[in-house]
Amino acid sequence: MDTIAVIPKTTLRLVDAITLIVGLMVSAGIFEMPALVAANTGTTWGVIRVWLMGGVVSLLGALCYAELATTYPQVGGNYYYLKRAFGQPIAVLFAWARMTVIQTGAIALLAFVFGRSLLALVFSVLLELAAPNYVTLQRKLQVLLLASTTGT
Repeated sequence: MDTIAVIPKTTLRLVDAITLIVGLMVSAGIFEMPALVAANTGTTWGVIRVWLMGGVVSLLGALCYAELATTYPQVGGNYYYLKRAFGQPIAVLFAWARMTVIQTGAIALLAFVFGRSLLALVFSVLLELAAPNYVTLQRKLQVLLLASTTGT
């Protein structure tokens, strides 16, 4: 009886992979982090320096993953690398953590940023429409915003 080797079909092209990676890296952080970085560095050059350092660290991480992928071309990515380095239990723990915490946390952050941005847009439109009663409407909207963010 002959055995037939099954080779996985490549469905993602290089452009698809690059788009996915850039989307995951940039995601919601680009909307939240600049103000936080600027508030903690204090100067324009401090912000630029922090962003450049982050870029260098990201580049080094990408080069490490490129080296791992060329050295061990098996499927599985992080799971395979962790399994090879630390054994099956650590790899399975990472896979479960990624599925239950890491990815869901990223999705929750995206939902939070979207909701906050949408609320800011809606409130700004409402304030424009109700300019004569601005102070009264502003107080009502602040109470509504506080109630919606605290869950009360």
